[in-house]
Amino acid sequence: MRDALLTYRDGAEVVLSTRALGLGADLAHERLTAALHRGHDGETSRLVATALLHLILGDASLAQQRLQADSLGVVSPDAPDASDPGLVFRLGVELLLSGLELAEQTARRE
Repeated sequence: MRDALLTYRDGAEVVLSTRALGLGADLAHERLTAALHRGHDGETSRLVATALLHLILGDASLAQQRLQADSLGVVSPDAPDASDPGLVFRLGVELLLSGLELAEQTARRE
């Protein structure tokens, strides 16, 4: 999903605005929820899908803003290094899903 957003200029901003204003279909959220629902209850799946979607949209939006600023030559020398822009995103997804699994394991033990 992140790669698809980054394919189009302002793709993340358009989808983010549409989601924020409730103006379009929510197919991405529905698919994430369905994928998570395979191993988790409905409410947890919905909440984690929302968090994951926010992570995807936020990361893609930051990446696109950085690309646009770079193309205009207006990036501050103090801006964070973007040598591997997907690294932080992948780490965030891994931490979110690992935390979900840990919470589920803990709940099963109780």
